[in-house]
Amino acid sequence: MTSETEGQGIMHISPAVAGTDRSVSAAFVDSVLPDLLAHYRLQRATVLEQAGIDGAVFNDPGRLLPLLDVMRLFLVILEACGDPGLGFETGRRVRPRSYQVLGYVILASRDLDEAIERLMRFEKLSGNLGRTERHDEGDQVRLCWRCPVAGEPGRMLTEAAITGWVTFMRPLMPPGAAPAEVCFRHPPPADAARYRDWFQAPVRFNADFDGVRLPAALLRHSLESADPGLGRMMEKEAGALLADFDAHGNLLSRVRSAIYRRLGSGDPSVDAVAAELGLTVRTLQSRLQRQGLAYQEVLDGLRRSLAELYLRDPALNLTEIALLLGFAESSSFSRAFRRWRGESPVSWRRRLPRPDPSG
Repeated sequence: MTSETEGQGIMHISPAVAGTDRSVSAAFVDSVLPDLLAHYRLQRATVLEQAGIDGAVFNDPGRLLPLLDVMRLFLVILEACGDPGLGFETGRRVRPRSYQVLGYVILASRDLDEAIERLMRFEKLSGNLGRTERHDEGDQVRLCWRCPVAGEPGRMLTEAAITGWVTFMRPLMPPGAAPAEVCFRHPPPADAARYRDWFQAPVRFNADFDGVRLPAALLRHSLESADPGLGRMMEKEAGALLADFDAHGNLLSRVRSAIYRRLGSGDPSVDAVAAELGLTVRTLQSRLQRQGLAYQEVLDGLRRSLAELYLRDPALNLTEIALLLGFAESSSFSRAFRRWRGESPVSWRRRLPRPDPSG
C-alpha cells in the first residue's frame, strides 16, 4: 500500500483491504462522526452519500463495518477537509459509548492496570482491527498498538487509536496526569505543536513503535469510575460477546473477503462463496437475511466500493476495471455504475480531486 505526499489531502487505499476480515464497530464510527463533521463544517448526509454508505447501518450499534467501507468514509472526509491530522482529530472525539461494552468494562476497572488488561483481552469487541501489546520496562510501561494497515491509511488509524486511548482515560486520572511520552512511527506533521499541546506530554515522531509510555506508578491509581460489582457483570457480558465473535466472526466481512478473492476469476456466485465459507447456500442466505442483507446487495456494495477506488487509479482503463470487478465487459460495468451513482464512470472519474503533481 502506498501513501501520498503529506499535504496533498489525498489518501490511497489499497483495494486489497477488501480481501481481509478487518472491521470497525458501527458504534465507534457513529459516536465520533457528529463532532468530527461539525469540526470540519461538513454535512452528514452529503458525506455518507459520497461514501456510498447507507446511514441505516448505524441503527445497529453492535454491527461491525468492513474496514474498506470505513476507510472510504474517512477518505471522503479527508478530501473535503484536507487535514492530514484527521486521525488525531477523530481520536480526540472518542467517548465511553464509542467502545460500547468494552468501554464500560474498562470504566468499571479498579485501576489503570486492570483497565489495560481488560482492553487487551476484549479489544476485538470494538472491531477486528489492531492489537494492543504491553511491555513493562522498570518504572515505565510501554503500550504498543499494532496496526494491520500500512501507508497513509495506517497513519490515520494509528493516530485515531492512540489519541482515543488518551482521550478516554484522561477524565478518570488524577489532575495533571499524562503519558510520559506519546510515540508515532510516522514522520512529524507540519503542525506537530497541535499534538503536543493536546497530549500535554512529549510527542515523538519517527519513533520505533506506535503507542504511549506511562509511569508505572500511574497504573496503580484507582479510577474514579471504579465499580467492582458492575465490573464483574460487564466483564461477564464482554466475555460472552467475545466468545460469540470468535465463534461466528463478522459474517459480512467474511463474505466480502470471499467475494473479493473470486472477482478476478469472474465467479463471485453465491454458490462459490458459500462453498468457500463451508456453508450451504441456504444457510448463508439465511444468516445474511438475519442481518437485513441479501447476497446480491453485498456483491453490489463491494463492487461499488472497489470501483470508486479503481477509478482513482489513472493507470487503469474501464475495461481493466470491469475485469477486476468480475464483469464480462466494460459495458456491463458502466450500466452497473450508472445504477449506483446516476452517472457514467467516465464522468465520475473526471470530477475526482487530483493530487498536486508538485507535491
